[in-house]
Amino acid sequence: METGLLHLHNILRWVILLLLLVVIIQALAKKSGITKTSLWLMIAAHTTLLLGVYQWFTSDKAGLAILKNMDNDFGAVMKNSFARFWVVEHFAGMLIAIIFITIARGKAKTVNYKAAAWLYILALLIILAVIPWPFRELIGRPWFPGIK
Repeated sequence: METGLLHLHNILRWVILLLLLVVIIQALAKKSGITKTSLWLMIAAHTTLLLGVYQWFTSDKAGLAILKNMDNDFGAVMKNSFARFWVVEHFAGMLIAIIFITIARGKAKTVNYKAAAWLYILALLIILAVIPWPFRELIGRPWFPGIK
């Protein structure tokens, strides 16, 4: 089950990135279709967050397991780049990005497209920064599930 959830979490990354690009374009073009697209984006982002929180607490490879393996020494976690990424950076970055996506959804519904566009752009930049891309040393994950 852990592998399946990890794959679903990974696949939803691509859905979120695609939808973010679409809503940014819609917000900049002031398209009325942004309300439906932003809803799907928010659903995908919140679903991914729930999967991520579950994995943070239950996975034997990330989050709480890493903290326990380091004797719950948060100072040691912060000194180790691999541990810091999986215990703090990935989770905090994605949480902030999803908060921006949620606020931007409200802005898009009230036809404040400029504010929505900026929040979506910020969310995209944060997400791009904290995704474990394959080219990132130590923390990289494959582009697609099952492919190395």
